[in-house]
Amino acid sequence: MSTRQSLRPVARHWRASAALTLVFAWSYGWAQSSAQTPEIVVTGSIDAVALGAISSSDSAALLSGFDSAQGGGLSGLPLIHGLGDDRIRILINGAPMAAACPMHMNPPLSYIDPSNVSNIEILPGVTPVRLGGDSIAGTIEVDSAAPLFAATEGSIEHAGRLSSFYRSNTAALGGTAAISMATTNLSLDFQGSATRAGDYHDGAGERINASRFETQNAQFTAAYRSGTHLVEAQAGVQHIPYQGFPNADMDMQGNIAAFFNTRYTGGYAWGELHINAYYDHIQHEMNGNGPGRYAPSESITGFGEFPTRERGQDFGYRVDAGIVASAQDTFRIGNELHAQTLDDRWPGPPAGMMFDYVSLNHATRMQWGTFAEWERRWNDAWTTQLGARNDTVRMDTGPVQGYDGIDPDAASFNAIHRARTDVNFDATLLVRFRPDDREDYTLGLARKTRSPNLYERYAWGTNTMGTVTWFGDGNGYTGNPDLKPETADTASVSGNWHDRDERLWQLRIISYFTAVQNYIGVLPLCDPACSGMPASQLMFANHRARLYGADANAAYTLSDNAAGGVFRITGSAGYVHGEDLSTQTPLYRVTPLHGSVALEHELGAWSSSLKFRAVARKTEVDPVRLEPPTPGYSVVDLHTAYEWRNLRLDLGINNLLDRQYANPLGGTWQSALYPPSYAGATFRPLPAEGRSFDTGFSVKF
Repeated sequence: MSTRQSLRPVARHWRASAALTLVFAWSYGWAQSSAQTPEIVVTGSIDAVALGAISSSDSAALLSGFDSAQGGGLSGLPLIHGLGDDRIRILINGAPMAAACPMHMNPPLSYIDPSNVSNIEILPGVTPVRLGGDSIAGTIEVDSAAPLFAATEGSIEHAGRLSSFYRSNTAALGGTAAISMATTNLSLDFQGSATRAGDYHDGAGERINASRFETQNAQFTAAYRSGTHLVEAQAGVQHIPYQGFPNADMDMQGNIAAFFNTRYTGGYAWGELHINAYYDHIQHEMNGNGPGRYAPSESITGFGEFPTRERGQDFGYRVDAGIVASAQDTFRIGNELHAQTLDDRWPGPPAGMMFDYVSLNHATRMQWGTFAEWERRWNDAWTTQLGARNDTVRMDTGPVQGYDGIDPDAASFNAIHRARTDVNFDATLLVRFRPDDREDYTLGLARKTRSPNLYERYAWGTNTMGTVTWFGDGNGYTGNPDLKPETADTASVSGNWHDRDERLWQLRIISYFTAVQNYIGVLPLCDPACSGMPASQLMFANHRARLYGADANAAYTLSDNAAGGVFRITGSAGYVHGEDLSTQTPLYRVTPLHGSVALEHELGAWSSSLKFRAVARKTEVDPVRLEPPTPGYSVVDLHTAYEWRNLRLDLGINNLLDRQYANPLGGTWQSALYPPSYAGATFRPLPAEGRSFDTGFSVKF
C-alpha cells in the first residue's frame, strides 16, 4: 500500500484538525514509504487545511507542527529542526523558487495562496536524494489540486467553488473563486484569490504598524490525459501592492511575479517517467520610509524615500525515472537544472547622492544535479533505500558600485575574481523495520550539502547603508565570496505505535542529531557602540554547528458513539538545541521547548477543537546577533466547522484569552523605531497578535 493510500483513512477520520494531520505526518518521516511512492510523507486535503486558511494568508502557517519565522503577513520562513530558509528545499508544484529580495520578503511559500494548497508533503532531515540537493534541512513539497477528469466518455463536467474569510484583529478580508471544466481527456481550471489586511494589534491592544498587506493571485491550469500519460501546463501571476514588515527596516512596495510550469507523468511497462520544466519572472520593490510606517516627523534613514528594486528569474528542468527491476527492487535516476538570475539596484535617495547603489549586478546561480537511488523490499518487515547525488553549483556576479560611485569597498570587490564553483555530494541511507501492523521503526543516515545563496556570497557593503538583512533582527550583513558549502551529517531514529486501524490511539517519536561543517554563521564587523545604531554589522563566515532534538506526537480516542460523536485528545511536544561550536553560542532563531494539547470533537456535520499551546522561556539566544530573550507563554485557540451539503462554515477564536506575548521566532520590533520606554541596546521582541475572531465559508457547485 502506498503512503498516500495509507494516510487517507486517517485524514478522513481526523479531518477536523489540520494540525493533527500535518504534525503526525511530520514524524512519519520516510517510515511509510513504498517502492512506488516513498517520497510521500503527508497528504493534507483542502478540507484539512481549511481552518488554517481562515487564520492566515501565509502558506507557511499551514505547516502546523513545524516552526515558522515571522516575516510579513505573507512571508513566513519555515524551519525544520532548527534549520530554515534556504537550507530547506521548497517545491511549488514541482518547481523550486528563490527569494528575489535582499531581505527575503518573497520566499517560495509566499507564491501560493493557502486556498490553492491541496497537498503538503514534508520530509525533514534524511530525505531521498531525488527530491533535490543544495539543501541540508529537508524538503517541503506544496501542490495545487490534481486535475479532475469526467468519468463518462463524451460528457463534460463543470465544478466551481467560492470561499471567503474575515479576521477581526486585522480586519482582514479575503476570497477565492475557482472554476473548472473537464472531459475524460481534457481538464481546464482557473483559480483567483485576493486578500487585504490592516495592521494587527497585540494582546494589550497596541497597534503593530507596518504589518498590513494586500495580495492578488491567479492561476490557470490545463491538463491532457491519454491512458497512463498526463501532461499539465500551469500559468499564474501574483501581485502584491504592499506588504509591511514590522521586524525589518523596510517594507515591500510592490511585487509582481509571473510563472509558467509544465509537467509530464508517464506510466510504462518498466516504470514511470517524470519531466518538469518551469520559468518565473519577479519584479520586486522595497522602501525604507514607506507610507504609514513611521510618523511624518520620523525617518530612520534621514533621506526620505529609500527604495530598492530587484529583478529575478528562476528557470530549469527536472527529469527522473523510476525503474521497477523486480518485485523487490526499484531504481530511480534523474537529472535537473535550477538556474537563478538576480539584479539588485537601490536608486539614490534625494539627498545629493549621484549614483544608484548596485548590490548585485546580473548575478547568476546555476545548480546542475544528478542522482541515483536503489530501494529494496527484503521482506514484509524490512525495507532499505540507498541514494547518492552530485550537484555542481556555479555562481558569478558583475561589477558593483556605491551611491557615490567611488566606494572603496566596491572597488575592492570589483578587483577580485568573483566566479565560484562548488562540487557537492549527497548520500542517504534509510532502513525501515515493520514487525507487524501496529508498529514500525525507521533509521536514517544522511550527508547533505548546501552552497551559499547569492547574498551570502556577494553582498559587498560593509557600512549601515550598504549591508543587507533578512533575519528580522535589525543587524546588517556583509557577504563573503570565499564561503564554503555547508555539509550536514544527520542521523535520525523514529518509532510509530498505534492500534491496527490507526483510529483509537497513536504515538510517534522522532529523534535526530545533525553536525554541520562549514555552517554559515557570522562574525562581528561593528557592534552598536561602533555603528551608532541599536544593532550590529556582521559578516558571513564558515563555522561548525551542532543540532539535536526530539519530537513526540500522540492521539487517543476518548469515546466514539452515534449519540455523542467522537471525542479525541491529541498532543505534541518538541525540543531542539542548536549551538555554534566555533563561537560557543546558541544558534539564532531556535524554538525553545514547546507543546500543545487539543480536545477534538466530531458529531455528524460538526467538527470542533479546543487547543492549548505552550512555549517555554527562550534563554538560549545568539549574543552576536543581539537576539533578545522572550518569556514563556501559553495560548488557547477555539475552532468549529459545520458542513451541510456543498456549504462549509468555519468559526474560530485565535488567542482566546487575548494573551500578550512575543513569539521567540518573531524577531525584533523595528517598525516601532526606538521607543523611549524600551531600555536596552537592541530592539525589543516583536509582539505577537492578540485575540482575533475569524470566520470563513465556502460553497461548491
